[in-house]
Amino acid sequence: MTASITPAQLYAEIERGETPFILDVRNQDEYAAWQIEGPRPVPMKNVPIWVAVEDSESLAAELPEDAVVVCAHGNGSDLLIDVLEEEGRRVRTLEGGTAAWAALLVPRELPGLPEGMRGWQIQRPSKACLSYLIGVPGQGCIVVDPARFPEPYEALAAEHDMTILHVIDTHVHADHITGGIELAERNDASYSVPIEDTGGPTPFPNTPLVDGEVIDLGDAQIETLAIKMPGHTPGTTCVHIPGHLLLTGDTVFVRGVGRPDLTGKAEELARELYHTVHDRLQPLDPATMILPAHWSTPDEVAADGLVRTTLGHVFESTLLSEADLVHFVQEIVTSLPAAPDTYDTIRLVNSGQAATAEEIEFLEIGKNQCAASTTV
Repeated sequence: MTASITPAQLYAEIERGETPFILDVRNQDEYAAWQIEGPRPVPMKNVPIWVAVEDSESLAAELPEDAVVVCAHGNGSDLLIDVLEEEGRRVRTLEGGTAAWAALLVPRELPGLPEGMRGWQIQRPSKACLSYLIGVPGQGCIVVDPARFPEPYEALAAEHDMTILHVIDTHVHADHITGGIELAERNDASYSVPIEDTGGPTPFPNTPLVDGEVIDLGDAQIETLAIKMPGHTPGTTCVHIPGHLLLTGDTVFVRGVGRPDLTGKAEELARELYHTVHDRLQPLDPATMILPAHWSTPDEVAADGLVRTTLGHVFESTLLSEADLVHFVQEIVTSLPAAPDTYDTIRLVNSGQAATAEEIEFLEIGKNQCAASTTV
């Protein structure tokens, strides 16, 4: 009988340091685009499936027991582990392959929220993306920057007796397909994405948030505000709970800031980013917990498993403490690598352009590349 492991089980096993080895049998270009990554490093090797089958004897001798074989959808890995078992090596297949891994969402509860409020950072390991569900049990909640899989958010809200009232995309994402539109529709919630980013009216209901707008959580008297923070995109609108936290989207990360070139206005938006950082962020409480929409490297994950920092630590960055506007803009713009070819299409889909399920799966291949700098 084929031995298998689910994405959630694999993630938990990696976190505990129990996964001995991962053999990825996808094509080399697919492997180069992205690999299985968890909270700990795991020994890993890429051997395309046709090579692995032909070289199964030596591969079986090399692999440790309980290694995990990974392919795109689980078919190739199922085949290979049977071949390896005939060679005397017991390994496991990742159920559903990297397609299933792409759908894995891992919720981690947030500390330090106002009394009566609970919230979760929902991590998507395949994309290094972060989304959030924050609200008051027995009342309402918001979901911010959701991945394209509505069920986990609905289940988490239901588990804690919350009604999803608002779904918010801080900006039109370029690296992944939003689930915000579907999630809002399924739950009769309002959906908000900046009109400056969509280029005008959308083919779906959209109620953009204005700067300083109070976000309703039912009867809860917990101040939750929209705050305009342009720079990564023209209209980026973040979520601020004064004295506690700021959901920064792609504007500010644990290390560095969001790249300003994805809408074709690099220098203009770099200037906007400068003013956002220095005029909008710097006056806030330095103890404010900064919660971004992405991480870039595993060392941005704190000891408690959360991707977070404080506003005070953000301003210890050499780049963000730079007082000269011209130098800041030059530093940002000249440090940018080319954006992936798919990013323009993803932005169009997130603004309402139709796409098939197969197209969406292709568009989402690869980790995010939304950071302009990782200056410590």
